[in-house]
Amino acid sequence: MIDLRNISIRKSGQILFNDFNFNIEAGENVMIRGDNGSGKTTLLEIIAGVIPVTNGEVHYDFVTGTNWEERYQQRKQAIHFLSAEAALTRIHQHDLFYQQRYYSLGDEFVPSVKEFLGDEMVEQIQKMEFPSSLAINHLLHLKLTKLSNGQQKRVRMLQNLAKQIPKVLVLDYPFESLDRKSRNDLIDFLEVLSTQHDVQLILTDHDSELPSVLNRKVVLKKFQLHEQSNFNPTARLKLEEVKSRNDSLPPTCPVVEFRKLTIRYGDTTIINNLDWTINKGERWALAGKNGSGKTTLFSLIYADHPLAYSQQVFLFGKRRGSGESIWDIKNRISYVGPEQMNFIDPKDKALTGRAYCTKGIKNPDKGNLVTLIQFFEADSFIDKPLRQLSSGEVQLVFIIKSLLVPRELLLLDEPFRFLDLNKKEKLNQYLQLHLNNETTLVLITHDEHDMRRWGSQILWL
Repeated sequence: MIDLRNISIRKSGQILFNDFNFNIEAGENVMIRGDNGSGKTTLLEIIAGVIPVTNGEVHYDFVTGTNWEERYQQRKQAIHFLSAEAALTRIHQHDLFYQQRYYSLGDEFVPSVKEFLGDEMVEQIQKMEFPSSLAINHLLHLKLTKLSNGQQKRVRMLQNLAKQIPKVLVLDYPFESLDRKSRNDLIDFLEVLSTQHDVQLILTDHDSELPSVLNRKVVLKKFQLHEQSNFNPTARLKLEEVKSRNDSLPPTCPVVEFRKLTIRYGDTTIINNLDWTINKGERWALAGKNGSGKTTLFSLIYADHPLAYSQQVFLFGKRRGSGESIWDIKNRISYVGPEQMNFIDPKDKALTGRAYCTKGIKNPDKGNLVTLIQFFEADSFIDKPLRQLSSGEVQLVFIIKSLLVPRELLLLDEPFRFLDLNKKEKLNQYLQLHLNNETTLVLITHDEHDMRRWGSQILWL
C-alpha cells in the first residue's frame, strides 16, 4: 500500500495539496485524471518520491529500511517514474541548440543511442520481450538529436524498464507522441507487466485507449481529490492497415511546394522522392508512424533545416536560397511544436504566460490577447510564471502566442499534447470556426479522430 498522510508541498513558492490524504492499495492500477493544472503530474512525482513533501508523510508498506538511506534505496528500486520529457532533456542541453537534430555542427558532442544507453543496457533491452514496434535496434547508430519525438520517448521508456522490473511503475502521459501502433503495443506491454510480473501501474493520460488492467480512476481538481470510482477502460478499436496518402491538388496559389524531396541521414532514408503542394487556405493533416519525417517536413518549411537549400523547396512562390532571409520566412509563419517545450529559454520560465505571449512582438494586439485568453479559459494561470504551470498550461500558452498575430501559414506539430479534453475541444473549435479562411493550416497528429476531423486533405507518410 502507498499512503499519503496529511501531506502538503511547497513548489515554486506555492503550497499545494494542503492537508492531502490519499492511498493506493495493493492490486489497484490507477488512472489519475483532471483538468490541466489540477495537479496530476505533481501527485505522480510525490508518489514516486521525486519531490519531497513539506508536511505530512508518504508511507510505503514495501519500504522497510531502518534508516533514511535504506528506505531511499528500497523506494528507488521498487518505484520507477517515467516522466513526460523526451530523451533530449536527459543530456546536457547547454551543449545543444534548438533544431540541432538537422545539423551536423556540434554532433561530435551528442551521443548515439547506443552510447547513451551503454553496451550493458543495450544487451539487457535486447534480452527482454518488448513488442517489435518498441524495438530500438534500428536506432542504435543514430545520434539522439536525430530521433523523432516518439522515438526519444521509446528510448527513455526502454532504458527505464530494462534496469529492473519495478514493483510500481508511475507513468506521466506515457502515450503522448507515440504513433497508433506503438501506442497499442505499449498498452499490450503494460498489461503483460501487470498480469505476468505483478507490476502496479499508476498513470495519467487523456487518451481514451488505455490498458485494460486499470481498475481505479481518481479525478483531481485544484490539487484536491474531486472524484474516485472503479474504472473499466473502453475496449480498444482494431488497428487497420494505413496506406500512404497524398491529397495534393495542382498548384493554384501555392504556399509550400516540395518537388522530388529526398532526406537522408547517413544510410537512413527518411523521405524519398516526395511531391507535396500546399495551396493558400488549405487545411492539412500530416500523419505517419514515428520517424517517418513529419517534423522534418515542418523544419524544411519553417526555415530551420539546412537541406532546404539543396532540395527543391518553394515557400510562398520562391525557391529557398533565392535571396530571402530566414526571418522574412518566419514572419509569415506561426509554429507550435514539442521542441519549444524541450528548449525553452530558462530565463523565459520566469515570465508570466501573458508576458511570454507578447515577447518579441511589436505592438501586440492586447484586445486579441484578452479574447484568446478568455476563449481558451486561461485566465486562472496566464499571469503565473511559466515555471509554475503544468505541461498542458504551457502548451496552451504556446498556442495562444501562435494565434496572437495572424500569419499566412500555421504549423501545429502535435498541438493537442497534454491538453485535457475540454481544452482540446476548444482548440478544435477555434481552428474550425475562428481561423481566417485564407490562413493555411498544417497539423501533425497521430489521432485518427483528429485526421477524420481535419480530413479535407491528408498526407500520410
